[in-house]
Amino acid sequence: MIRVQELCKRYGETVALDRLDFGIERGEILGLLGLNGAGKTSTLRILTGFMPPDSGRVELDGRDIFDLGTELRRRSGYLPEANPLYPEMTVASSLDFWGRLYGLAGTALAGARERVQASCGLVGCEDSPIRELSKGYRQRVGLAQALLHDPDILFLDEPTAGLDPLHVRELREMIRGFAGRKTVVVSTHALAEVEATCDRVLILDRGRARLEGSLAELGRSMAGTGDYELRVDFGDDVAVDWSQSGLVREARELTGKDPGRWRLTLGEEPEAPAALADWIVAQGGRLYELRAARAGLEEIFTRVVRGEETS
Repeated sequence: MIRVQELCKRYGETVALDRLDFGIERGEILGLLGLNGAGKTSTLRILTGFMPPDSGRVELDGRDIFDLGTELRRRSGYLPEANPLYPEMTVASSLDFWGRLYGLAGTALAGARERVQASCGLVGCEDSPIRELSKGYRQRVGLAQALLHDPDILFLDEPTAGLDPLHVRELREMIRGFAGRKTVVVSTHALAEVEATCDRVLILDRGRARLEGSLAELGRSMAGTGDYELRVDFGDDVAVDWSQSGLVREARELTGKDPGRWRLTLGEEPEAPAALADWIVAQGGRLYELRAARAGLEEIFTRVVRGEETS
């Protein structure tokens, strides 16, 4: 649906985007993940047509977004990190104001306002001045504004920053509910945000795309071909010595998880996992789970920003 090709953007001597290239499928939720200054906000500003790149191209359904004009604004909603609200307005008057900017009027505007108030949990707050709302509810108003014209693309920049845990959870559920119905791009430096809401992640580092894929794909690719996780029970009084198997090169018990969970590095021989299972049974152990290990997002992200993308 969206194709980003060789985007470059500089601010004076600072390189914000350096030949950035990636694609976004229709109906997916993509997480732009990176440290502060990685280029996430610059990417969103270009994707929304707010700011042109120095070079490169962004296509929406095969057409350059800067040739689309009002069509791009009609099809996209944008919630920037600095939520643009007028504190003296009420929720209803703010939504009406933004609705008119989108070209809505009369019954169409009233219907759109009622729809987003219901979907964003703002029913009962219509007459409340925005200055009296909590940050969580102000963020709901910002999201409602971005959804008023029912866009099929939604851009969210740090949508849960500064919210309390309850509002974070509720907003994540709203975002996740868009899956398959809208194309969503979530820009964030919060790992939990991506894990909770996104189908796929693009990790940016110093303006470049360093790694891209689903969490499962990235976890498998960066875990190592000989790494496995298992859950096993040898009994309360048995201390397992993995070296006696002749198969395990390295063993680490996983703390903070269910008892008996281990991460093992085996040889790369195809028969090694089956041979390990046989050995465990022969030692009187009960094997409940044995699977190829996946690197967690924290491990993946840390290795990327340290320049250790390859396993």
